[in-house]
Amino acid sequence: MGSRNQILDRIKANKPELLDLPIINPSIFDEGLDLIQEFTKKVEVVGGNVIAANSNEEIIPLIQKTFPDTKVNFSNLDNSTSFNTISLASLQKPHDLEDLDVLILESKLGVAENGAIWLSDNNIPVRVLPFITKHLVLVLSAKDIVAYMHQAYDKLPIINSDFGVFIAGPSKTADIEQSLVIGAHGALSLTVFLKK
Repeated sequence: MGSRNQILDRIKANKPELLDLPIINPSIFDEGLDLIQEFTKKVEVVGGNVIAANSNEEIIPLIQKTFPDTKVNFSNLDNSTSFNTISLASLQKPHDLEDLDVLILESKLGVAENGAIWLSDNNIPVRVLPFITKHLVLVLSAKDIVAYMHQAYDKLPIINSDFGVFIAGPSKTADIEQSLVIGAHGALSLTVFLKK
């Protein structure tokens, strides 16, 4: 038996006992937050923008007005094919998306506590999309906002997906000379359309 197998066997033999996750009563944290106001504030604090919308139909014209000179766009909203300038079906490799200007995705879960929005395989046709686009636009219904991450994690099994990620704000770093840089290694901007 090689040293690698000996090490692995010792690790297996010395596993600690599994502990149950703590039971958390979310009502302990309830501060009576105005979910929309808190969510909006947190998205703006991390560098994003929140715009009220009545329906998906009014979002595409607003995006075209906000980003008028874009050439490579994609949206997964219903009835938005006229906005799309690329076909993901004909995509050969994810690197072909490097010039993506605007990406619009719809989500079913947002968190007021930190302005995070959940995206899963159900929302993202190609996993690299929200990280490679220049301008990320997320569409969320106000009824899909929960107060805290505890409640968001409770909803995740219902969403049922193989891959998912919470996104809060555009890409940013403060490592470079201790000054905040937006769009350092991902989206330059995040716009959230919040439907009533």
